[in-house]
Amino acid sequence: MRLATLKEDNLACIQKSHMAQRILNLITDENRYRGLTRIAFHGLLIVGVLLLIISAYLPWFLYPASPTDLPFKTYAGPILRDAFCVMVQYYMLVYLVKHYARKPLVLIPGFAAYYFVVFTCYYYASYVVKHYFGLPDDYTGSINHFEQLSFSEALFHPITFFHLLFIIERAFYPLALRLLIEVYRRHTRNLKLEKQYTRLELDFLKSQVNPHFLFNVLNSIYVLTEEDNPRAARIVDQLSAMMRYSLYETDGALVPLHKELSFIRDYVGLEQLRTSKRLQLELVFPAQPDENLQIAPFILIAFVENAFKHGVHNTTRKSWVKLEIRLKNRELTLMISNQKTPNAPQQTGGIGLMNVRKRLDALYPGHELTILNESKAYHIHLKIKLTRSTTTSDILRHTLA
Repeated sequence: MRLATLKEDNLACIQKSHMAQRILNLITDENRYRGLTRIAFHGLLIVGVLLLIISAYLPWFLYPASPTDLPFKTYAGPILRDAFCVMVQYYMLVYLVKHYARKPLVLIPGFAAYYFVVFTCYYYASYVVKHYFGLPDDYTGSINHFEQLSFSEALFHPITFFHLLFIIERAFYPLALRLLIEVYRRHTRNLKLEKQYTRLELDFLKSQVNPHFLFNVLNSIYVLTEEDNPRAARIVDQLSAMMRYSLYETDGALVPLHKELSFIRDYVGLEQLRTSKRLQLELVFPAQPDENLQIAPFILIAFVENAFKHGVHNTTRKSWVKLEIRLKNRELTLMISNQKTPNAPQQTGGIGLMNVRKRLDALYPGHELTILNESKAYHIHLKIKLTRSTTTSDILRHTLA
């Protein structure tokens, strides 16, 4: 019998904890805490404040200093007054802290305005309690205090602050509840972010398995074709180098210029192997670029790819592409021209070029981009100023200077 009772008690405790957990999840979920749910929460908050005020006045009502026979309306007056002032404080403080917690120049005048609003509500609400609800005075003596003073006199009277302390103190209970809910909400949000981060990390590790597998396959193909078909082996080797660069060496915002130029050379080499019989290609690259110069990865390749896509891939006839990259100090100049094929799609409105233009605007605000769309040819002229990485020798040179 006792065992069954314990099981029932445990089951009831578990059900209550599950109910409390569901309520907390409902309140702390920003997507579900809307509409009727939000109205219901604030309704319960107001009821809780009323019960809090009633508990403060209950001893005075039940055990007055002198016998009184007052109607219910008179008892309700101070309760409604205090509950109203507490709710005004709650919403004002929540608003101030939420919007201006990190702006002290706004927050300090906001607290002054908060005190003025609370005093105004309490001053006039006390007048209503005495003249409408019929209560001569409350247990703090605040009604008679405000009755004897004008608004401006009461505002700056030192005793006024002590009367308001009773209301200010009661506002901290709903504020403490709001703080606990906010702490739990942030804790829940952090747990979700940690789960998402773990999932992304696992997805990233999973995504790294596939390139490793693909590299192994490419290496196997390279070994098989190296003797029988050197051209195919060369294509596989260049493709493997391009993939390795794009996957493992472009994580940062900037990459060494010489590596980016090597990537472009490998891409052009692949295109040349594919279309060598019908492609007339002119290439100019910097002989030995400064190893300390850096560039945003893949900022140039979209223009190069676009030239081959629209100038070579859309036709079986002979075509031409001119690619020239020049370097003067830190200024890089890219010039690309390609033959336009008949009935070819528009070359200027692709998503790739749109994205490159956005990146250029963000990373190289002072760049110069000129696009010339002629009837038989398409030309691109781009100038950007590169970044130089700081090396140990540079630091020593500046220090000695």
